[in-house]
Amino acid sequence: MQSDVFEKFKDEESKFKATLISDVQGLLSLYEAAHLAIRGEDILDEAIAFTTIHLKSAVSYVCPNLAEQINHALHRPLCKTLPRLDTLYFLSFYPRDDSYNKTLLKFAKLDFNMLQATHRKELSVITR
Repeated sequence: MQSDVFEKFKDEESKFKATLISDVQGLLSLYEAAHLAIRGEDILDEAIAFTTIHLKSAVSYVCPNLAEQINHALHRPLCKTLPRLDTLYFLSFYPRDDSYNKTLLKFAKLDFNMLQATHRKELSVITR
């Protein structure tokens, strides 16, 4: 089963390791990955419960940008949203990330605007 890779995050008592709590970015990644679960992958259901509790408490002590990212993920995990609808959020959030790449952001905005223009053209043809 694919969820076996998540066993490394558990201790001898089959509970998620307490050391995971201090890595908030890692918790957020685990939270997002766990949402890709399919029925019967109990370890991923446990991961969602574990990360949700600790991410909610982390919001009060992490930097504002990370807190916003956590709140956004808790409200709408990546795999449960339409990528194009979430793009606007990431286009506004990404420049505030310490490691952002200006060229990548420029291309992402260009891609978004080009697709939006295509959709507008298609809608104008359909509504004629």
